[in-house]
Amino acid sequence: MKAVFIKFTDAQGAPEKTFSTCSLKTGIMDTVFEIAERAENFKSSNPNMQEVREFYREVKTVIVAAFGRQFTFDELNEGVETDELMNVFQTLCKNVMSGVKKN
Repeated sequence: MKAVFIKFTDAQGAPEKTFSTCSLKTGIMDTVFEIAERAENFKSSNPNMQEVREFYREVKTVIVAAFGRQFTFDELNEGVETDELMNVFQTLCKNVMSGVKKN
């Protein structure tokens, strides 16, 4: 898998730390598939706030796991911008899909 990076920033948006991961365990891949499928379904439906909140929490949980718990859920909440979080999730999805297409 290509390396995936996540940048933590301070309150002013200045970079503080960067973490990387180069592999995903199969259980995490399963979770990425499930979350990505739900995201696709959101495009054609009108999810309620609870569904969106749960989706967002699961995205954060899978990112913490994908990065081998190099940081905690709380550290992710405090140090990563929303755009960065979603970009990292999309990159994980692309990497998973490219690995599937190769096989």
